[in-house]
Amino acid sequence: MKMHTETIHKITIPTPFLVGPVNVYLICGEVLTLVDTGPLTKEGEKTLIEQLKALGYQLADIDQVVLTHHHPDHVGLAGLFHSSVLIGHRYLRPWLQKDKSFFDQHRKFFQEFYREHGVPGETIQKVLHASSVYMSYIEPTDLDVIVMHGDQLPGHPDWTVLEVPGHAQNHIMLIREQDQLAIGADVLIGTISSNALLEAPMEEGAERPKTLLQYRKSLELMKSLGVSSVLPGHGETINEVDQLIDKRLKGHLDRAQLIKQILSTNRWSAHEISYQLFKEKHVKQPELTFSETFGHLDLLLERNEVKMSKEDGIFIFYNE
Repeated sequence: MKMHTETIHKITIPTPFLVGPVNVYLICGEVLTLVDTGPLTKEGEKTLIEQLKALGYQLADIDQVVLTHHHPDHVGLAGLFHSSVLIGHRYLRPWLQKDKSFFDQHRKFFQEFYREHGVPGETIQKVLHASSVYMSYIEPTDLDVIVMHGDQLPGHPDWTVLEVPGHAQNHIMLIREQDQLAIGADVLIGTISSNALLEAPMEEGAERPKTLLQYRKSLELMKSLGVSSVLPGHGETINEVDQLIDKRLKGHLDRAQLIKQILSTNRWSAHEISYQLFKEKHVKQPELTFSETFGHLDLLLERNEVKMSKEDGIFIFYNE
């Protein structure tokens, strides 16, 4: 077996988000590659610079930055790397550019989507405002290199790019061929289940991506590849990969069955189901709980275990 000549350093950066600190990774080989950056905060920038310095590097030394997906805790500081090559998925570009027309399209989609699923207008505005604040933790920049599923990571012939949508449409991970080590960002986290967040279609009028179904396929892909260990975006290294994947997949089915039970007592909108599941958490974090609920409704619909109809302009789910 070929010996690894590269070293990988984990850098942990504080975030202002509920998920807590984020891990970014420095791959030191012939090319110096940073995977993700941390959020656009003074504390995040200070920590990143200090930890790079402790390893003997400055921002200008980084040859390239791989951005795993568009969430601000992972890409917020990408704009700092003026002399580095920025690498990511094609769907990352409008998020990173903070493209106004793209953001307007997203806002328009969710205003209608939430309304049709019974979410009150006040809650819709709260969710949209929270999304706007969240995206303010990204400094606008652009990609230099677009990578796709199966591509070799530039400068690192041992590493392959995998597209793993679900948590985000533009999510990629890296896998090292010799030992199946993965740098996974938010695809698999040890302490919490990654939320398959609702997203609008990338093109106006296209079908909404069914993010939980995508996420389950991404987990099954990881299992089929025999990933040995995962360096995650949050928390500690995951070594029992298959066991955790099985736990996550089973958790999805268990949650779906709970929703099915809720629907056995009444006909509900997705908003009402989300409140039944999460109670006060749904009031405080509707954007997260609604994604969780709707992903599992997609799963139940896919399995023909619940039905959906539109009544007085609102989609209603039922189990008959």
